[in-house]
Amino acid sequence: MRAVNLIPAEQRGGAAVGAGRSEGGAYAVLALCGGLALMALLYGMARHQVSSRRSQAASITAQATQAQSAVERLAPYTSFIALREQRTQAVNELVNSRFDWAHVFHEFGRVLPVEISISSLSGTIAGTTAVAAPQAAAAPSAAASSASAASASAPSTSVTSATPPGSVPTFTLTGCATSQPAVALMLERLRLMDGVNAVTLQSSTRASSGASSGGSSGGCPSRDPAFTAEVTFDALPTAAATVAATKTVAASSGVAASAARSSSSGATAR
Repeated sequence: MRAVNLIPAEQRGGAAVGAGRSEGGAYAVLALCGGLALMALLYGMARHQVSSRRSQAASITAQATQAQSAVERLAPYTSFIALREQRTQAVNELVNSRFDWAHVFHEFGRVLPVEISISSLSGTIAGTTAVAAPQAAAAPSAAASSASAASASAPSTSVTSATPPGSVPTFTLTGCATSQPAVALMLERLRLMDGVNAVTLQSSTRASSGASSGGSSGGCPSRDPAFTAEVTFDALPTAAATVAATKTVAASSGVAASAARSSSSGATAR
């Protein structure tokens, strides 16, 4: 029996499978289809990403528009807060630059010996003279408060005080004493007042028997000394010191407010 080779002649030489007549065309078609499928997948992913980013951009734009609208609605409140801070700073500057006549007269009433009677009392500061009788000792304080209020109500951004920075307050008193030691005691007591820099006795004379030695508003009893004394206080703070004090007060107020808010929030949380 004769053997018959059924393998086609073009495949008998060990040729690769699929490398027949098409010469690998089937594989090329499969590779092309795979590439097209991959490109379609990448295109779909990119399109989805672009659509997602566009949605995010639209959402962010809407949020920015809402925030801008809120800022425009709150603009009057911001202006009011700025105006409030400006006026508070102006008031603090005026307070730090004024001389506290009320406190001075309160101290004066506490240290004055009972052996002394006052005939006249005049206070001078920055070229402004305030004269007060012992019964109306607080009048200079009221005048200073009126000047401060008038300055604080001014709409200008910079405030000016009726008392220039660096001014030296003084007041002069005349009166009668029961004796010269009482005058000396009065001078020592006046030095105990807050902010006193110097106490000067300008004159102290005793009237002769049967005569009258006059103060500025009346005579003293017989043989009682009539005196005139001047009290000089420390100079008022300069403009730089006033601004520094204002900033310190503002910083302290901010810290106190922050602490109060923290304690309040802690109590609410508990």
